[in-house]
Amino acid sequence: MAGILFTHSYFYRFDAKQWNNRQPYPPYGTLYAAALMRECGFEVRLFDTNLKKSAAEILPVLKETRPDYLVIYDDGFNYLTKMCLTRMREAAFELARYGKEHGCTVIVNSSDATDHYEQYLEQGADFVILGEGEISLRELLMTVDGEVTVDGRRWTGTWDGDEVDGDGGGRRSGG
Repeated sequence: MAGILFTHSYFYRFDAKQWNNRQPYPPYGTLYAAALMRECGFEVRLFDTNLKKSAAEILPVLKETRPDYLVIYDDGFNYLTKMCLTRMREAAFELARYGKEHGCTVIVNSSDATDHYEQYLEQGADFVILGEGEISLRELLMTVDGEVTVDGRRWTGTWDGDEVDGDGGGRRSGG
């Protein structure tokens, strides 16, 4: 199966208050989504941005691992991912650009991307998953990886019997 490089856009150094607190939190939501994709048979790696200085630090990892997918999956469990949104959004855009430059399909899931998905698509994301995303990510990756045909950025499939309408990147319709 295809390779996925997971990352997120929260850099503690970009949040002076949290950087000074010196109490980083693991990106549990990102790790949870990565574990689910590994369980589905994907080769999974993680680039943790928490203590990095810049988004450019992902470049050697992209070059070395050559993933098919770059998944920028912010940790919805951590309230800090909702802080310094403008700066973290810029970091996400940089990560997406680097992923595209290395031939990756770029998928984004975050509270900010849910609110501003058009901007993320304009900045190079191929897909934006809206809201809680690990199950939608699994369905999207299984679809994009060859199980179902995708028409542009719109995809439709089923998720535990409910229809999934991917207009705008993964909005669930139905019960």
